Amino acid sequence: MSRQSHRQFLESESRKPLPSNDLTAELALAQRRFEATFLHAPVGIAHVGLDGAFLMVNPRFCEISGHDAATLLRTGFQQITHPDDLHIDEDLLARLHDGEFPRYTLEKRYIRADGTIIWINLTVAMVRDDDGQPEFFVAVIEDLSELRRASFEAVHDPLTGLLNRRGLAARANDILADARGGEQGVSLLFLDLDGFKQLNDRHGHAAGDACLVDVAQLLSAHGTTRDAVARVGGDEFVMLLAGRDGVGAEALAQDVRVALAAQGVGVSGSFGLVHVTAPDAVDLERMIACADAAMLTAKHGGKNQLRVGVFG
Repeated sequence: MSRQSHRQFLESESRKPLPSNDLTAELALAQRRFEATFLHAPVGIAHVGLDGAFLMVNPRFCEISGHDAATLLRTGFQQITHPDDLHIDEDLLARLHDGEFPRYTLEKRYIRADGTIIWINLTVAMVRDDDGQPEFFVAVIEDLSELRRASFEAVHDPLTGLLNRRGLAARANDILADARGGEQGVSLLFLDLDGFKQLNDRHGHAAGDACLVDVAQLLSAHGTTRDAVARVGGDEFVMLLAGRDGVGAEALAQDVRVALAAQGVGVSGSFGLVHVTAPDAVDLERMIACADAAMLTAKHGGKNQLRVGVFG
């Protein structure tokens, strides 16, 4: 038999129906493989009804979502989705149902059974019947906790939770860009603690760490969501203040100074402030340097003081 004839023979044989016992074996094998994949997949997999109810969930889905299978099968994805993410998820599901796209991917939050919130990466596809009608959704989720944690830790101080220098630089890009062309400009407040070394020497590093956390909370409480608060050194902090003129920034700085001294732990602060009316994207380091110089003037002048520097 020639090579071509042999190939044609194999193709014709492959098209012949399998005997019933072979077909049963093939179906059983396919079922075992599906179950193994579903049960042991490293990602969470769920079949979701058109009403949002869970039809099937694999163990990894339960592990990531923080709910057991019995609970999930009694509820729907709406009950475990963070309220702030539910609208966009439902909107994408409706568009998927209508055939606008074959699948979608979304970063969203689940609320676990213990009340903690977890970020996931969700991919959803539509399964249709032989007539092309929607039958159910297949959802695949991946845990983003470690990725999100690594991203957070890269730009935040591990002790206080404030921005670090890298985080401050990234946040400053937006603040300075928003301030350009505005009337109020932007201010930078530089704080160096007075008496912090003595506190550490007298009461130990645990007390020193607690003091730094308290200072971070005080600064955050005096700022707004538009501001950036950062720890840029051992006992050095920066507030990049948006939406205030120079007078408003100076008043806030004095409020912080008084509140810090009133904590009664033997620590006060030397403050340097600089205000820029027309900031440029490259001005952050110059602002820090000018505010730092003003802070040193305050420290040499007797501590627990605020000095306003000149930007230049």
